[in-house]
Amino acid sequence: MMVNRAVAFCVKGTHIMLTATAITSLVKNYQAEAPLKILVLIENVYQSDINFIRSIPNLYGRPQISVDFWQPPYEFMKHVSDGVSTGPRLPKMTLWRLFLPYYFSNYDQLAYLDNDTLVTTDINDLFDQLDVKDTLGGVLDYEDATHPEHNRAKEFFLPDTKQYINSGVFVTNVAAYRDLVSSDKMIELINERNYPYGDQSILNIAFYNHIHLLPWRFNLQYGERLLKKYEALAPKRIAEIRGQLNQPGIIHFAANGYFPYPWGKFTAETKWERLWWGTFLDIKQRQLTASN
Repeated sequence: MMVNRAVAFCVKGTHIMLTATAITSLVKNYQAEAPLKILVLIENVYQSDINFIRSIPNLYGRPQISVDFWQPPYEFMKHVSDGVSTGPRLPKMTLWRLFLPYYFSNYDQLAYLDNDTLVTTDINDLFDQLDVKDTLGGVLDYEDATHPEHNRAKEFFLPDTKQYINSGVFVTNVAAYRDLVSSDKMIELINERNYPYGDQSILNIAFYNHIHLLPWRFNLQYGERLLKKYEALAPKRIAEIRGQLNQPGIIHFAANGYFPYPWGKFTAETKWERLWWGTFLDIKQRQLTASN
């Protein structure tokens, strides 16, 4: 039986350049013949950018992939209290991802990717990590995984952080997500208090004890520089992560402010930074060619 799968992105304004780069990496590495839908929730994005991004699958000979653009889940967001804050670093739009399974309930499986990601495997490898009995899959957040002395469970309103995942990449069986946490319950959780990490805190609280931990390679958040920095704190964990650096599935440029993003400086210094710029330049060149 064919499984109906979709990958979702959420973007505002000029970050569409990051989204286009992430989508390009996904499309270039897609090997399956099965159809795939990419869903992009947008606000303040130019129509010309929308038109071009829709063409990306065909530019790479992947007609089985299609890209649809949607308005954000405003019907759900209007129930979020005006007083809710997602913290000084996170815009309120980070909450959009929490409503994706209610908004797109016609899919069997749904994956969410942050815009600052690169996909380096067939995205079906991510979907295939979930068994039919699983609800939500994600990778441990590196900040806590590499700092075992933190023990921030109380700060996160959780009994423990043994399954505390990073919300920049997750995959879910849609019906199970909706059955375990209704949209009303999700809104109730959001409005209950202000959380230290906004959507990430809420996702981990909502699905506590129902999270399937994925291999590190599906959300590689630290490169060798930070792994070396924290090796003394969590040597076993660092060894596990390092063992998967050469077989990445999804690279996530989430270095907690320690290093600038690849697009934030001119010189690409690491392998991952060069990969990001190579992907960006490839799709930009195709866009320039198409506009002639």
